[in-house]
Amino acid sequence: MAVTELLGLPSTRGRFPLIAAQSIDALGTGLFLPFAVVYFHAAKGLPLTAVGAALSIAAMIALPAGPLAGRLIDRFGPSRMVIAANLLRAVTFTGYVFADEVWQLVVLAAVTFWGEGLFWPSTGALVAQVADDGQRARWYAMERALRNVGIGLGGLLGAFLVAWGGTGGYPVIVLVNAASFVIAAALVASWRAPAGTPRQPEAPPTDGYRKVFADRIFRGVLVTVFVFALCDLALTVLLSAYVLDGLKLPAWQPGVLFAINTVLVVLAQTVVASRVERRGMPRTLQVAAAVWALSFLLFAFVPAGQPTIAFLLLTVAMVVFTGAELLQAPTSSALIVAIAPPHLRGRYLGLEELVWSAARVLAPATFTWLLSHGSGLPWLVLIGCCGAAIVVLGRLQRCTLTSTASTAVSTANRPTSKAKTKSPGSASCSPNTRRSPDSP
Repeated sequence: MAVTELLGLPSTRGRFPLIAAQSIDALGTGLFLPFAVVYFHAAKGLPLTAVGAALSIAAMIALPAGPLAGRLIDRFGPSRMVIAANLLRAVTFTGYVFADEVWQLVVLAAVTFWGEGLFWPSTGALVAQVADDGQRARWYAMERALRNVGIGLGGLLGAFLVAWGGTGGYPVIVLVNAASFVIAAALVASWRAPAGTPRQPEAPPTDGYRKVFADRIFRGVLVTVFVFALCDLALTVLLSAYVLDGLKLPAWQPGVLFAINTVLVVLAQTVVASRVERRGMPRTLQVAAAVWALSFLLFAFVPAGQPTIAFLLLTVAMVVFTGAELLQAPTSSALIVAIAPPHLRGRYLGLEELVWSAARVLAPATFTWLLSHGSGLPWLVLIGCCGAAIVVLGRLQRCTLTSTASTAVSTANRPTSKAKTKSPGSASCSPNTRRSPDSP
């Protein structure tokens, strides 16, 4: 067995600039991410409360970025939009060096978030365009593993720069991150699609978000995207507060738990994605939701005031949590690409980004409010959300099977009948039911 197959890696021949761009982008992001709030407080002297409020306002201003990105991707193609998003963020991060007022932070952060809202659906559409048939989940898995490596290394480098340069190290971090976006944009611009790579199709003038919203399968998928976004954000938004404030455990424990998650993602993401790629995507996501619910149950019953036992149980819960992530992250992206008509792929991914953005806005306030009313309450609510996702995915699975069977019957009868009959599956599922979510 080839090493690439053993590790679950996709075929990367002729696509090295794209892989390098993702890695450099992730390195720069990891450099700045741990200091995103601290930079404006320590280097610019802005109050922490003002920084937090400014970033929240900026995130809300940028909520429409995903849907707008979808239209641009479908019109101009994903590679151009990836380049534009990187250059836009390079400009705003350079502006952070000269921003000394709260209003300047709001403006620059809002434009940065617009750039991120453009980048994520664009890079998802680009992967869908260049990936070999049947290997999209592997590509999304590899992309996620590379991003975790880059963020981890970037975080270490950023910590070194701050320890070495003190307050003066913060502007260096910001400028290096800005430079990483420029390099990533140049690498994507230098890439030339190999022969046989499908081009971005032209969208008919009558197509648009109206047709996307009419897709009942996709509306169900968006429900699961929101649930999974909340599950994923529990790691970054909820876990540290739960461990330190809810359970009163030592301050070193959250950092170690995050490290366990990162290492497992780097080592196992592509392997897991390759092992489940032949299974039905809705079924795989159901398993992911069930595994996430199990991890939240473990988190909810961690005992307070017993550091050793608590850490052991937290470690087990984190391993289970990561297992759910490994199943969900590449599968969910591949599912949306599979159900989207090629000429509307950008719009589908743009709405996915909008749902993620809404979850990012709601999660901090929701999780902290729940935590203030009971340390185990956020985890129990997340278990209920996972149960809802399992139900929706079960309906999606049945809908897909019905539409596939009806399409097969229609095809078998076509030579003997010229009458056009409506598929039973299309009436109950979606105008796009001819495209099975389980297809590559």
